[in-house]
Amino acid sequence: MKKKPPMRIPSPPSSPPPASPLSSPHDDPPMSPSLPTDLLINILSRLPVKSLGKFKSVSKEWLQLITDPHLISAHRELSLANPNIVLVKKTHLPNKCTRVDVSSLSFDGVSKNLDFSLHLYDYENNIEMLPSKWDLICFVSDSGFYACNPSTQVTMKLPEASCCTSGEVNAGMGYVKERGEYVLVHLFDRSLDLHVDYDIGCEVLRLRDGEDCAWEVVDANCPFVVRGWGVLVENVFYWMIWDEYNQPGDEAIVSFDLEKGEFGTVSPPEGRFDPNGTWFLVELGGRLCLVDSETRPMTMDIWVLEDVENHKWVQEYSILMNGYTSDMLNFIVPLDYRDGKIVMDAKQESLDYYDVKKKHIKRMDHLIAGEWNWLRLCTESFFSLKKLIDIDA
Repeated sequence: MKKKPPMRIPSPPSSPPPASPLSSPHDDPPMSPSLPTDLLINILSRLPVKSLGKFKSVSKEWLQLITDPHLISAHRELSLANPNIVLVKKTHLPNKCTRVDVSSLSFDGVSKNLDFSLHLYDYENNIEMLPSKWDLICFVSDSGFYACNPSTQVTMKLPEASCCTSGEVNAGMGYVKERGEYVLVHLFDRSLDLHVDYDIGCEVLRLRDGEDCAWEVVDANCPFVVRGWGVLVENVFYWMIWDEYNQPGDEAIVSFDLEKGEFGTVSPPEGRFDPNGTWFLVELGGRLCLVDSETRPMTMDIWVLEDVENHKWVQEYSILMNGYTSDMLNFIVPLDYRDGKIVMDAKQESLDYYDVKKKHIKRMDHLIAGEWNWLRLCTESFFSLKKLIDIDA
């Protein structure tokens, strides 16, 4: 990091307001009035975004330092290396309202980082949460899509999406690092309006920090009915096709290229079949993976798409799941690959690790207490949603 000249930063007010019960133990800035700027950046980059947001109002100098690109970059790097575990629970309230409670733990489960609630105006059973492991989390219901930054505790309703006549919601969300944007793809069935078996349109919303956004309907139609949430890998979204796969030559996966605006298909691993429709897709370490917990008893096979052009798959991992009951296998979802370990969500009851080298699973059920609907990984971020439509408007 390029060295910057020392900056004199005034101390915060001597009589701060009473601490909130949700406040972090790091809320008081641990610094003297005059420290080298590089040292200040090193200290502040380790604090939660919510705390840094409070410090902006101390003075112009503090505002200047906390919005400095050097600090934001350093904070981003540390956050990516140390994600939070986000636990989400939904509770029905009167008047067609649902309270969504969001709790966050540090990745090692030692400290609690934040706790807050948001309200979505729809019935509890209609609300779903898209898979994610970045700065933002996304909810969808009959009333639309919602984006939330857990770090700032800001939730906004996204612009209205196209109507799906079947009532099903098929979508995918991902982060394109090169462009610094989130991409939300929505597949919507228009068949009832057109009186055909199915006609699946596609629209894309690109979400950038602090900018306005809008849905853009693409010309291409999705050639298949899909199941599960879309997975983004190298600017291409993938979904499992709804139809059963039980004979060679059948397509199993549909793809959508964001740059070309075109759909395609991907064949599954040769000789593998999915007659019960239990396969699902995840992204691990920047690669598309197909998870099969059905073919072999008490075993999770993870196939990696090694050659996209030729649809060549490699069975990268074969995990013995003897520590789980058989009815749990289809509810265990790999979330991420970190430092030689596959992080897995075990039915929202435990966050488990599979050590690839030792071929051993470590259960971390003591990290999670409570009846949670969803478990996600999330990184601290300054990402701003301020220009979108407020859900309380």
